[in-house]
Amino acid sequence: ALDWKAFVAQVQQGQPFTIKVERNQEIFDKTLQPEKNQDGKWFVGLSPTFLKVGEQYRTELKYGILDALQKGVEKTGQISWFIVKAIGKLFSGELSFSSLAGPISIAQGAGASSNAGVIYFLSFLALISVNLGIMNLFPLPVLDGGHLVFLAAEAIKGKPVSERVQNLSYRVGLTILLIQTIFVLFNDFFRL
Repeated sequence: ALDWKAFVAQVQQGQPFTIKVERNQEIFDKTLQPEKNQDGKWFVGLSPTFLKVGEQYRTELKYGILDALQKGVEKTGQISWFIVKAIGKLFSGELSFSSLAGPISIAQGAGASSNAGVIYFLSFLALISVNLGIMNLFPLPVLDGGHLVFLAAEAIKGKPVSERVQNLSYRVGLTILLIQTIFVLFNDFFRL
């Protein structure tokens, strides 16, 4: 058994280290030499494998209608905050833009979650819905967030933003969305 967090901490030191490997009932030592990836982080090319949780470890929670609504609001808030933090990490450089996913990855995630069961599939759909809701609030003119910006500007100025500015803003916003769409599609194709 391997403590994954301790292993990652060891890799991040960037120094060669030895681990014990079991293959075909034979145990031997293997020296790993971490290398830097394109983001400047150390890696060795290993990833963890997660075993399915046995039924004896699963817990089923049932709530009444009011408690379920409260839990739903809490969970939606948690997911929303997680997404906002992830967006912040994208712009701060902590998270790579190559981690963005498009429709192909979403379809793969939907397929994997549906294979795991109805609850997982519905949870995945909820995650996607909250994600789309937050993205729709971005201040790009072709999105609802952009309309809110125009309404705020109108409230401050006392008159609507000129049609010329709105048209230019819509073109810029649409161009940004198209570039983002093409980018995430390329990310998806490279993951296939």
